[in-house]
Amino acid sequence: MVSGPLSCGKSSYIRYLDENALNVEAKGIDDRYYTVGMDLGSVKLNGFDIFIFGTPGLLRFNVMRDVVVKGTDGVIFIFDAAHPEKDEDAIVILNAIRKSVPPDTPIIYLANKQDIEDARTAEVVREQNYLPQSVKIFPTSTKTGDNVEESLKYIVNQVFENYSSLLQTLQIYETNIEGLAKELNKDKFEMRDFLNNLEIKRFIDYDRLNKTFKVKKGLKLLM
Repeated sequence: MVSGPLSCGKSSYIRYLDENALNVEAKGIDDRYYTVGMDLGSVKLNGFDIFIFGTPGLLRFNVMRDVVVKGTDGVIFIFDAAHPEKDEDAIVILNAIRKSVPPDTPIIYLANKQDIEDARTAEVVREQNYLPQSVKIFPTSTKTGDNVEESLKYIVNQVFENYSSLLQTLQIYETNIEGLAKELNKDKFEMRDFLNNLEIKRFIDYDRLNKTFKVKKGLKLLM
């Protein structure tokens, strides 16, 4: 999920990674276009399909952010380094996201528009918005491409690290879904949704007829 305040560079970040990205936008009274639905891009990284969803930056479109945030594996949050007056809205959006995602969901930050003269450095953005020293913040420019691909690779690695212990457990129970349900303390309906979700994420190949699954070969290599 890519989020942040109005016109901070969310759509351009996704378009830099995928020139064919889709965007649901509308023209404002100022003749500029704003995202009112979502952006959707996809990138192949180390053989895996990475789907990137962008959210609207206008505060009143919180419903769309709530929809996109459900099920996200990681968050890329963009601050507008050239316009500190947007930070207040940014923190409102960020706090809402933090409340909506599980506490172990990886979040990284971008101090975007570094191509603009007098743009704040990443460390200044961190200090002014009280971001912990432990979190990763990239100085980026979606115009020049500085740190765009690097930031995506970083968050993807964080996501895979987050899933590593689960993937190891899945590999043990590939032919024993009932055993996996007991291990994860899930009933049959929760297991159905759980395995469907992993299949959508392309982490597993799910054989419903034989009630077995296989962890994707590439993920086994990562483990």
